[in-house]
Amino acid sequence: MKSRADKGKDTSSDDRAPARQIARRLIHSRSTGSGDDISARAAAASCDHLYQELSRWVGPDGCHALFTRALAQARDEYPALAQIHLQPRSEPYIDGVAEAIMAHGDSTTADALESMLARLVELLGRLIGDDMAMKLIERSLVSEPDGASSDNRREEA
Repeated sequence: MKSRADKGKDTSSDDRAPARQIARRLIHSRSTGSGDDISARAAAASCDHLYQELSRWVGPDGCHALFTRALAQARDEYPALAQIHLQPRSEPYIDGVAEAIMAHGDSTTADALESMLARLVELLGRLIGDDMAMKLIERSLVSEPDGASSDNRREEA
C-alpha cells in the first residue's frame, strides 16, 4: 500500500505527462531537422510561436505573465534556463538560446525549454481549464506561419 506522500508523487508526475506530451508536439511541429532529435532552437521557435498565438487570446501581458511564471518554475530544476530571457512584444520572444546551448549543450537546453513549455501548459490549464487550454494550443499547432487565418480562428472561439 502506498503512503500519502507516494500517492502525491505519482499524481504530480501523472499530471505532468500530458503537458509534457503537448510540449513535445509543439516542439516537433517547429522542428526543421530530421530524426528524433529535439533541438533547443526548435524548442525556442515553439515558445516564440506559442507566445504569438496565445497573445491573441489572453493578451500579450497575460501571455508574458504565464511564460514568466513557467520560466521561473522550470529554472529551479534546469540551470540552462539561467541564460534564457523573455522579450515581450519582440521577435524573437525567447532570447539567450545560443548562450544556453554554448554553456550547457543543445540537448540539455532543449530539455529545459521543453520543461518550461510543459509548465506553461499546466499553468494555462489551471487558469482557463484543461479543455480550453488544449483547444488554444491545438490551434497553435495548425496555425499558418503568416497568421493569415488568425481572424477566422478568433471568430470560431
